[in-house]
Amino acid sequence: MIALVHLALGLAGFFFLPEANQPGENTIWIFSATGMLNIIRTLIGVLGLAASLRPSAIYGYAWMVFVAFAGLTAFGVLSAATTSAGDAVNFNWADNVLHALTSLSALAVGIAVARGSRGRESSERRTTA
Repeated sequence: MIALVHLALGLAGFFFLPEANQPGENTIWIFSATGMLNIIRTLIGVLGLAASLRPSAIYGYAWMVFVAFAGLTAFGVLSAATTSAGDAVNFNWADNVLHALTSLSALAVGIAVARGSRGRESSERRTTA
């Protein structure tokens, strides 16, 4: 689900928005859309879809997304709070909320996958002992 949301936002940003607009004018619904954000969102979406094909890759994907989006959230809060004109990414508060929720969702998935694999390992040990 995380991957599909970001893939949709990334692709929509590439296909529906001209990059010639002034900073702050490129939005999809309430989210910013710049070249950098479109690339990040599309990449996260494609990697998520690829990870869903191999369940063993979901653990790594979840932790990568958690770390990346925790960093994007921190950067975005500073960027949106200072509203610097030279910001190439042009985060707004809706992006910050999306990135924070994405980071927390990925953390939950990473923990759930880790607990699930530990539970399977302990049950396998009990059946072989």
